[in-house]
Amino acid sequence: MNNTQLSQEMQDDALKDSAYTYDQKFKQLFRNKKFLVPILKNVVKEYKELPLSKIEELIISVKEEEEVAVSIETEDVGRGSERTTYYDVLVGCRLLGTKEMIMVDLYFDLEMQRERNPGYPLSKRGIYYCSRMISRQLTNLNDADYGALKPVYSVWIIINDIPEALQYSRYEVSLTGMSSLKEEAASYSSEHKMKYERAVKLLDNQIDMMHLCLVFLSEDFTDLGETGDTLVRYIQSVFVKKVGDVKYNPYAEYSKSIKKEADEIMTVMRMFEARGEARGEARGEARGIIKSGRHHGFSDAVVIEDIAVQTGCSLQEAEKILRDFDKNIL
Repeated sequence: MNNTQLSQEMQDDALKDSAYTYDQKFKQLFRNKKFLVPILKNVVKEYKELPLSKIEELIISVKEEEEVAVSIETEDVGRGSERTTYYDVLVGCRLLGTKEMIMVDLYFDLEMQRERNPGYPLSKRGIYYCSRMISRQLTNLNDADYGALKPVYSVWIIINDIPEALQYSRYEVSLTGMSSLKEEAASYSSEHKMKYERAVKLLDNQIDMMHLCLVFLSEDFTDLGETGDTLVRYIQSVFVKKVGDVKYNPYAEYSKSIKKEADEIMTVMRMFEARGEARGEARGEARGIIKSGRHHGFSDAVVIEDIAVQTGCSLQEAEKILRDFDKNIL
């Protein structure tokens, strides 16, 4: 360990209850309005022309009919036999100058702390989440409820197993429609064409309900600098610990207040990665020690001591490594 790294004692403290701590630290950042605002500006079409400060004023969070703090964790138990859906962040966002709301699900798929390959298409899961956010708005299935449905947005940040051609990009999906009269309408009279376009626009507004945004980064977090999509650069600046650098973050001035929090989270992430790599190397070395000890007929006590001495782990850890090896788990 070099002098720029945290001490072992500090690392051990930071990694205590690691799975919970790691996940909670990310969620803490993702629930921060200052973090959410640039994402909303780039994804929610109603916000694209609004200043960041105004968007921040329009963010609330909703629990049933009650407005509550943004830092809630939402669990959707569904209806009947539907499986429970968990949203990392679910916020309500008002439209400017009205009391009307849109529902925004900011679901961040942080694959760096989970399985590399989840075993299903994330894009389809994103569509499913959008559908559930629409469904959960209805309490009673009657005609009046359908008119009150609000648009939903789901944002997924993806890191692992991305084709190189898609890295550092975003892919957006919206629910759209098309009239079979589109080509024929080109020959309509001005008055007829105006009526047609007005009717189609009304339909477009009614079905403009579902928006999915997949943000593709990369495992190596290559610095993007001043190039690339604005949203990707903003999110990328968090992962390369450059939230406060205008070269990397288009919203650096606005993001000043979250710089410390974002940097601390990424420091913890790097510690997890380093610890995982070190443990992998140590267990590989331990495997060789055990095989050699078994070949020479050494007692378990001797093998355990050799593992501890040569890998730097404790006797308790060495004993567990040996037990796992004997169970063909190592």
